[in-house]
Parts: sequence; C-alpha cells; structure tokens
Amino acid sequence: MLLPPPLDPASADAAPISPRYVPRLEHRAPKTTVAFVDLETTGLDPSRHDIVEIGVVRVDARTLEVLDEYETLVAPERLGDAELEALAINGFSTAAWEHALPLREALLEVAPLLDGALIAGHNVGFDWAFLDAGFRRAGLALPNVDYHRLDTASLAWPLVVTGELPSTSLDPLAKLLGLERPHPHRALADARCALEVARRLVERMRAGGLITGLPADERQICDALLGRLAQGRRQYGPWRLDDGRDYPSEAYAEVLDGLHYTAAELVRRRRLEAGSWRRVYVCHPFASDPAGNIERVRAISQFLLDDGVLPIAPHLYVPQLVDEATGREQALALCLELLATCDEVRVFGELVTEGMERELREAKRLGIPARFVREVRA
Repeated sequence: MLLPPPLDPASADAAPISPRYVPRLEHRAPKTTVAFVDLETTGLDPSRHDIVEIGVVRVDARTLEVLDEYETLVAPERLGDAELEALAINGFSTAAWEHALPLREALLEVAPLLDGALIAGHNVGFDWAFLDAGFRRAGLALPNVDYHRLDTASLAWPLVVTGELPSTSLDPLAKLLGLERPHPHRALADARCALEVARRLVERMRAGGLITGLPADERQICDALLGRLAQGRRQYGPWRLDDGRDYPSEAYAEVLDGLHYTAAELVRRRRLEAGSWRRVYVCHPFASDPAGNIERVRAISQFLLDDGVLPIAPHLYVPQLVDEATGREQALALCLELLATCDEVRVFGELVTEGMERELREAKRLGIPARFVREVRA
C-alpha cells in the first residue's frame, strides 16, 4: 500500500503537531511495550462523568522495565454530574485542581505513551472506557493500541479460586503480594502498583510453571516439600541465609536430597492410604533367554497381583514395540521411564545384568527403594 507524501510544514494545509504526538506506523509490528494506565474519575459512567487524573507507566513488554511515566490532573467539564463519593475517594477539590489541564490537552500529552502499546491496568476495562469516551469527546483519534487488554485483576483470579484472596480488588491483592500502597486512589501511584502486581504475578507463574512441568510423581513430591516448608514457616518463621547459622553447601545439598526422599515416601504412603495400588517394578534378566525370561516375568507378575500390588513388567510389552537386537538403548530408556513411576523395585533371581544395574542406579537416584527376592518360577 502506497503512503501519501508527508505534509510540507510550510504549506497552508499543514496543521501544527505536538512534537510528542507524532503518529507512528506500528500497527503491523509486534507490540513491544505495555502501558499501565490508571484514571481517577467523577463517577462510574463514561457518558456522564469526567476524568480528573491520568497516570501512565510505559514499560518494556518482556522485561517490565519502566521506559516512561506521565501523570496529570484533568479539569472536569461536568462537575454538576459528579458523584460525591467518587470525589471524596480521589480527593478532588477546586483548589487542588486549579492548574489542571483541559481534557483535550491532557489527552494530547498522554497519547504518545499509549501509542503502539498493549494497554494494561487493574480493572483496565473501566479506565479504557473513559479514555475511549474522552478521546471521542475531545475530537481526537484514538491512539494506535493493541486490541487486547492486560487486566491484573483477571490475572489474579486463580488466587481467589485457591482461597488466597477474598476478591480481586487491588488492596487485598497488593497486601497478599507484599506491596505497600502509600497513595491509594492517585492515578500514577495506582498505575505503578498495577505494574508491581504484574511483576509479582509473573514470578508466581514462573515458579508455578516449573512445578507444573514436572512429571506427576515429582509434582506430588514438590507439593509435599512446599507444604512442609509452609508449615515450618508458620511454626519457626521464614528461612534466611543471613541468620547466623552455618550452611555448608555439601551438607545443605544432602539435606535437600533427604527431604526429597522423605517427601517421596510421604507421597507413597498417602497413595497407599487412599487405596491406590502399590506399583512394583519387576527387575529381571531378559536378553540371555528372551522367551524363557518372559514366561518367568509373567509368573512373577501374577504372583505380585495375587499379593495385592501392581506389577510394572516391561518384559511383557516393550519387546512388542522395540527390537532388543537393534534398539536396546531405546528399550532401556522406555524401561527407565516406567521405573520412575513406581513405588518400589524388586530384583528377582541371583543374576544382575548390565541393564539391571542401570535400572538399580536410576532407582537409587530417584530415591525408590529396591528389594532382592527369590525368583518365582513359572
């Protein structure tokens, strides 16, 4: 598409343009900035009430580092329609607003910070509705913004579902996340607070992503560890690295490993208490006599079933999927994946092959107990 030639500044048709308010051709480019917005108003209805304060914090979309900020008081045009409660909340007075900007001038100032950005804020739909109405009433084109909105109240909704928050209002959310609000209901302060909420929620999502990406058993172990950590914090206070106690790194790593094994045992016991089947990995030779070993493993599996446990016996199905002669490593990898889901490894017979040794090393690494038992004959 051909663009029209730029206007000649000397031309009579060229209207003066604020140097900060130069239209940008960013509508086809990925949005790399986020503008956190907060408004104070004379009421809740954009068709009847006015903006009296604007605060904007423009940040990098990836790092959330602040690029620019802006705040201004705006002179209301329909003060007779104002709601007294709204004016009390934002502290409006004619004396304090003596030097407030007219709406059109304020929007011309704020437009460059919104241009090309994703609009964000706490209950941002409210703020954007007033901005949209304000630009139209002032006879100005809306800035070129992303059609999505980023609402920190919506991002916090899972915390209500889990019972951590009574509501998604900014006050309880800020308190939960450890944020101070020295100037509530001032536009720039609340825009900054929404940005800090977004930063804290990103950290929670990053930590949660690590946990949800774990296999099911590891996730349960992690949940058990976090539960114990929370209980310890309630009883003894938070762990600190500068509390004067000595934390040799090797001993600390051993403690963490011990907690991992203990948590795994807690998970296994809970599973048993819930009536789940205890899963036992059948560790047995294979390659020396495939047909005979399969028969023996079948008998062992039946014995385990009769004993009330669930046998995990790769001998009975992995050979149906992978040729031992040509895909031995792939077959062993499948076996180790299955082993990781088990509560116990039982080694049957007196012979321990190289493959069985690798299975036992993996069980030790994962903290899964191993038992050596007499083989059950077919």
